[in-house]
Amino acid sequence: MRKSPWLFSLVAGVFLVAGSSVVSAAQFDKVIETRQDLMKDISAAGKAMRSAADAAGVAAGADKLAGLLAKINADSFPKGSSDGSRAKPEIWEQWDKFAAAAKNASDAARSIAAKARAGEDTAALVKGFGRSACGSCHRPFRKPKERS
Repeated sequence: MRKSPWLFSLVAGVFLVAGSSVVSAAQFDKVIETRQDLMKDISAAGKAMRSAADAAGVAAGADKLAGLLAKINADSFPKGSSDGSRAKPEIWEQWDKFAAAAKNASDAARSIAAKARAGEDTAALVKGFGRSACGSCHRPFRKPKERS
């Protein structure tokens, strides 16, 4: 009995698709881990900026914060990478709004750094940064922590 070439192709295609979804899941796990590390670094930079003892420290912390916030992009949030993370689907449904919020947060940190270097009072800006800049992404685009 002769085997049909289409049957071989079908079986090979099923294994190829199944194998690629495993690779994609593993890739997303790495992307999510890298993204979570980035967010932890952003949080640490924000704390450093808030706890700085002088204008030079505020500027350094804000510069670092701005650079880290600028890394929030399509590479750190590829479509489909919400499973296993606190990222809401709204990120990809409203990508322009999400990207603008990340850019605005980075710009706000740069502004704080520039004002600190210029000797301006940045206390109110630093104090409100988390609520205004970080919150503009977290409120609409991040799921709350699960209660244990």
